[in-house]
Amino acid sequence: MTQKVRVGILGASGYGGSGLIERLERHPHVELAALASRQFEGQPLATCWPQFAGLFEHTFQDHESVVEACEVLFYATPHGATAPLVKLAIDAGKNVIDLSADFRLTQNEYETWYGQTHPHPELLPLARYGLTELHREELPGTQLVANPGCNASAASLALAPLAANGLLGENVIAHVATGVSGAGRAPSLPFHFTEVTENVKPYKVAGTHRHTAEIEATLGRAKASGKRLETHRRTAGPVVSFNPHLVPMTRGILATCYTRPEKNLLDSERLLGIYREYYRGDPLIIVQDELPQTKAVYGSDRTILSVRYDARSQIVVAFAALDNLGKGAAGQAVQNFNVVNDFEETLGLQLEGVWP
Repeated sequence: MTQKVRVGILGASGYGGSGLIERLERHPHVELAALASRQFEGQPLATCWPQFAGLFEHTFQDHESVVEACEVLFYATPHGATAPLVKLAIDAGKNVIDLSADFRLTQNEYETWYGQTHPHPELLPLARYGLTELHREELPGTQLVANPGCNASAASLALAPLAANGLLGENVIAHVATGVSGAGRAPSLPFHFTEVTENVKPYKVAGTHRHTAEIEATLGRAKASGKRLETHRRTAGPVVSFNPHLVPMTRGILATCYTRPEKNLLDSERLLGIYREYYRGDPLIIVQDELPQTKAVYGSDRTILSVRYDARSQIVVAFAALDNLGKGAAGQAVQNFNVVNDFEETLGLQLEGVWP
């Protein structure tokens, strides 16, 4: 019998942490050895997450104890505060899957988009960006995986086949509708129930959302490398106008992306064929004729894609639906863990959505 990997979660009291607990507890090759939370330190798991009462016996510990007890650390902690914690793990010879933004970008990109000096730029060469379907060949055996942002995952998966086939036009627009849980668990006035319900509002538009840099970098590499991004080389990507909208649902993302390619001898059937070929063999990607909807991926770690060609305007419209807490966070993190360790890619993951 294969010896189980001792795994710990830091930031286990956030929504991403909850998703990681659920997936790692059912993973056949994992022993979930320790959980950390500064807010709930010393308290039992069910105090924070009542859905696990009577199922799993854990007490939240301090970060240092979790790093010491585990071989692999999942970080679901805030950007800026995460890099110093990752440094402790790397110095101790541990492997890291980081759900924060601290290792997704180059040092210059990070400091431009996050407005602060990177805490540990010397670790950036170790990091591999973990949008699994596009970076799978880079991940086996790596020590530090940078899990992508949820919005960046949706928009990048929707647009990557176009980039790889030379079908991105001069202008690329990504319109993303996202659920409230993407803002995290900490209370904040804009995300109170009475502020969100019966309301749809744009936020961080016109080039101000930090996930823009991830999308542009991913599409640049897809354009240069085709399907599989076999090196960690950065390539300039297209300029993307990324405009997210907060919608009154708990979880889910629907990305609707637009571009006008220079090639106009297109139709929807040809484009669907390009998408199916691009994602052929990817177990968590569904390319379908029907337009995707968020309810179909609620609680799931899969992504549903579709694409249309508007012959009148000569615009390609690409769609992606995913769960921001699943494929957009914990699900993709565990998927990356599986690839790093040469496990079956879907182990521990949730394939079915919850309906209704």
